[in-house]
Amino acid sequence: MPKNDVTWDDLTGAEKRAILRADARGAWQILRGASSAPSADRRVEAVYEQARKRINGGK
Repeated sequence: MPKNDVTWDDLTGAEKRAILRADARGAWQILRGASSAPSADRRVEAVYEQARKRINGGK
């Protein structure tokens, strides 16, 4: 059965670091005056999608 919900514990160390980097970059953009950081949000979603594919065997 495919797993759709990926939790923090399901992620590898590299995936966790990628999410933390994207979040930090987004926070820095907001601190510099941006109203939001959609690129950081997209990157975090991409990492979770990669994790879903890895967990479900590439499906």
